Amino acid sequence: LSTTYYDFITWRRNEYIGETVNITNGVRATIGSQTQNNDIADYYFFGGSTTWGTGVNDANTYPSLIAQRTSTNVVNFGETGYIARQSLAYLNNFLINNSIHNMSGRHVVFYDGINDVANRCRSEINGLGTSREHQIQTILTSNQKYGFSKLFEQLKHFLQAVMHKLGIQSGSQLNEVTYSCSSNPDRAKEVARTLVQTWQAASNLVTRQGGNFTAILQPVAYIGNPNIHYLDLTSSDDLALGMQYEAVYPFIKQFAEARNLNFLDLTDVYNNCDNCYIDFGHVGPQAHQLLVERLVQNLQE
Repeated sequence: LSTTYYDFITWRRNEYIGETVNITNGVRATIGSQTQNNDIADYYFFGGSTTWGTGVNDANTYPSLIAQRTSTNVVNFGETGYIARQSLAYLNNFLINNSIHNMSGRHVVFYDGINDVANRCRSEINGLGTSREHQIQTILTSNQKYGFSKLFEQLKHFLQAVMHKLGIQSGSQLNEVTYSCSSNPDRAKEVARTLVQTWQAASNLVTRQGGNFTAILQPVAYIGNPNIHYLDLTSSDDLALGMQYEAVYPFIKQFAEARNLNFLDLTDVYNNCDNCYIDFGHVGPQAHQLLVERLVQNLQE
C-alpha cells in the first residue's frame, strides 16, 4: 500500500480498494459502522498499525469489532507507524477541517505505546521526531542529488533482506538499529513523559469541547505473560528492542496514573493467550476479540 507525505502528520496511506483492505481519504473502512470519515461518529480511534489493523481484514480490526458489538458509529483513524504526536496532529487537522467545536457525545481513544518506544528509543532520534525524521533531514540537506547513498539505497536494502533470509550476521551491519532507553534512564523517562504529555494535550482538546477521552497503553509481546513460544524473538535486535519496553513501560504507567487522565493499562490483555500475536506487536482476529471484550467494558462504563 502506498503513502503520501503531508505536513504535520508526515504520511498517510493513499486510496485503495481491495478484497481485504479498503481506504478512503486516508481512513481504513470500519465494517459495522454507518460512518467513515465525518463528524457524527460516537468513537474515534487513533493509533499505529495495531489500530489500523495490520494482520486482519477490514471486518476484524478492533474498531470494526467494536462497531459491530455496540452498534455504534466508529471511525478508525489509525495509521501504520504513527506515534502519539502524529495522532494528535491528525486529530487537530480533523477538528479544524470539519469545523468541529462540540465533541459532546463523542469519545476519542488513543491506543499507543509500541511505536513511541520502538521509534523514539532509537539512538538517532531526538525530541518528538518520527522514525522518518532523520531520513528526511538527510535527503533535504544532501547536496548530491545522485550521491552514492541515494543510488545504492535500494541495493543496500535488497542485500540486507537477502542476508536476513539466509541467516547471515554481519559484523558491521549496513543499517544496524541501536537503542538508548534501556541504558539511559533519563531517555526512557523522556520517551514516557512526552507520550503521556501528548495524551494529556489530546485529552484537554477533547474534554474542553465536551467530549470523552481515553488513553490506552497497548500490549506488546515482550511485556506480561502471553504464550509466544511459536515466535522467534531471540535475535540481538529483538532482545534489544524488548529491553526498551521493559525500561519505558513502567514509567508510562507511573506518569499516566499521576495525571488527570482517563487511562487504561491493557498490557495484560493477552496474558496466557496462545497464538494471539503474529509478531512482537501485531495480533490476529482472536486477539482482537479479547481486546474488544475489555474495551467495551471500560469505554461504556
